Amino acid sequence: MIHLGIDLHKNYSFITAMDHQGRILTKSKVSNQQEAFLKFLPSYPPSKSQVVMEATWNWYWLWDLLEERGYRLQMAHPLKTKAIASARIKTDKIDSEILAHLSRSNLVPRAYVVDRETRFSRELIRYRASLVRVRATIRNKLHALLAKNGLRCPSTDLLGKKSLSWLLSLDLAPVYREALQGYLRVS
Repeated sequence: MIHLGIDLHKNYSFITAMDHQGRILTKSKVSNQQEAFLKFLPSYPPSKSQVVMEATWNWYWLWDLLEERGYRLQMAHPLKTKAIASARIKTDKIDSEILAHLSRSNLVPRAYVVDRETRFSRELIRYRASLVRVRATIRNKLHALLAKNGLRCPSTDLLGKKSLSWLLSLDLAPVYREALQGYLRVS
């Protein structure tokens, strides 16, 4: 069994391949693009490989790529991994090696991995929440713009039809007119 410890970052990953006796077979820096991983993977077939990586903000794509190809995968909990294997010198190469060692020793502190459907549902919820925040920010900016001009919207819904028509009819200084039009375009 080959144990692949992957230290995943934004633009690249460090990968340590280790045999079951703890001998390091390779250490590689791979670009975080599917094509780069697909070139790297044939050296380590799924039937003979165990992959471990830490849970990071961008793990989805790599997990899915490896899972689709039949790799045995483990997600390491970053805080628990740090507690088990803290190193005085911390580099990406060392981190990937520690992950491979933990896999080899069957000591990977597991993190919960959400299934793809649930992840997609959560992404839609996050997306919707971000749009709601943006819309609230724009409303606040519009209220501030009106307050700077000593105005108050006569309607309760600042972005309703009646209010929009009132906003567009206002006689504002050019700087405020431009800001108003920009906010309305984004809303």
